[in-house]
Amino acid sequence: MKRTALLLLSATIALAQDAPRPVDAPDVGRKVGASPFIDALLKDAKAAVVALTASDCPVSKLYRPKIARLTEEAAKNGVRIAIVHCNFGDAPADGAHHDKDGSLAKLLGARRTTEVFVIDAARVLRYRGAVDDQYGVGYHREAPTKSYLADAIAAVLAGKPVPVPATEAPGCAIEREPKPRDAAVTYHRDVEPILQERCQECHRPGQIGPFSLMSYADAKKNSKRLKEIVQRRLMPPWHADPRHGAWQNDRRLTDAQIDTIAKWVDAGSPEGDAKHAPPARAWPEGWRIGTPDAIFTMPNAYRVPAEGAVPYHYARVKTDLKEDRWVQAMEVRPGARKVVHHVLVFVEYPRDRWKEQPIIDGGLFHGYFAVMVPGEQPIVFPEGAGKFIPAGATLVFQIHYTPNGEEARDQSSIGLVWAKEKPKKEVVTRGVIKVDLGIPPGAENHKEQATWRFPHDAKILSFMPHMHVRGKSFRYVAIDADGKEEILLDVPKYDFNWQTTYRLKEPKLVRKGTRLRCIAHFDNSKNNPANPDPKAFVRFGEQTWEEMLNGYVDYVKAGP
Repeated sequence: MKRTALLLLSATIALAQDAPRPVDAPDVGRKVGASPFIDALLKDAKAAVVALTASDCPVSKLYRPKIARLTEEAAKNGVRIAIVHCNFGDAPADGAHHDKDGSLAKLLGARRTTEVFVIDAARVLRYRGAVDDQYGVGYHREAPTKSYLADAIAAVLAGKPVPVPATEAPGCAIEREPKPRDAAVTYHRDVEPILQERCQECHRPGQIGPFSLMSYADAKKNSKRLKEIVQRRLMPPWHADPRHGAWQNDRRLTDAQIDTIAKWVDAGSPEGDAKHAPPARAWPEGWRIGTPDAIFTMPNAYRVPAEGAVPYHYARVKTDLKEDRWVQAMEVRPGARKVVHHVLVFVEYPRDRWKEQPIIDGGLFHGYFAVMVPGEQPIVFPEGAGKFIPAGATLVFQIHYTPNGEEARDQSSIGLVWAKEKPKKEVVTRGVIKVDLGIPPGAENHKEQATWRFPHDAKILSFMPHMHVRGKSFRYVAIDADGKEEILLDVPKYDFNWQTTYRLKEPKLVRKGTRLRCIAHFDNSKNNPANPDPKAFVRFGEQTWEEMLNGYVDYVKAGP
């Protein structure tokens, strides 16, 4: 399951989930209005580019190194590029211009924090839109297939028409300072409790959320995009169809909560009286499972680049355990939380015990030992249940890194709490898998399925579907001895960037012989912006440009 190109846009906030596409823009071809800033930019230049950015927008961060390179290259040809921070709450530290009052963005009609504007020497706007199509919501290409900005600059210098004059741009909504107008809905009384319950898990310092939501000031400067992402249900991330199953970790906002946030933003984001604020939520700084009995850490730090494609990284950690152990709780802790999207940990038995290694629990393709995904709690097994780890085992970390525009170094760890005695129930992680995949070129809705039969009565605890970037939907169906079918989990819009484990509120009892069928659909068409090659015939494989159908399921044996 190596990942060669991803996103974080684990919490990305943009307008569309499609790649940028050409749009009509009446202002292209017209002169830009009066602006001392643009006048200075054009002085002695053949053309100028205004490149918007924002401190806390993840898409903007990803494009920042590329814009810096383009700035150097363009200067050699007499083109001046200005990087402009466009949100009122930004605090640029790199000498970039800050359009704090929004006057420049208003002049240009800017809407998104990654928009670029190419202006020729006669002050005519020749291009507006995206830099290219490499980054967006739900995808992160290894390389762009369209170079809109570079092509526009080349056309202007050559005195030719720009081939694509305007496109949509990804990125976040531009934040202008709100002006409170109504206090019917306030931050402290109405909005802060929602953010505590549903958002601060990820949106706090040191966590994966691209901006904090721990204070009124944090929420105020992100209010417009906050409204946008909750109304479109991009955040909190949750992809299960609510008609099937009840889940411990359901992160969805209610309609009332979404309406409250929207009304607060529309009212100008009033703070209200601090005495109405709920007690601050205490977030643990250390291990959430308490002090682990054992901690195993990657032997070497891994350098995560600021940009580009990063394959899944594998790190082997010897446990040197002298005796077999049972695990009651486990927690994976990333060393560089901002760039670690998720981690799977597998158990490899010592060489002299390979014959004992169960293929359903510990094999790289059939089951995992531990998992860490954004927004999830550590794994604490029900009383009387646990997982087994043999003496002399090696732990294999499989880590999905997401470059965010800044270089980082990661050295992740796992902490384990031993069970005081052998549990009555062993938790088994099974992968319902199909390896003979064959996805035709251009197929928009190709169906594949895999089936496995329970060898005994069992209680299902959780599910975790896994596909790669062509994954479109995933469904678990139980088929009993009489052929009756029941949908246990349906993910109609699968998102590779969220490897969610769906934990049942109550274990699901299934009888011996029940078949568990996993039905997956894949989009190998050009309309899938994450698709690395719509012309490829895709087969099973670990690389992202290949595919997988793996329906993980956690269960325990039912009965005494």
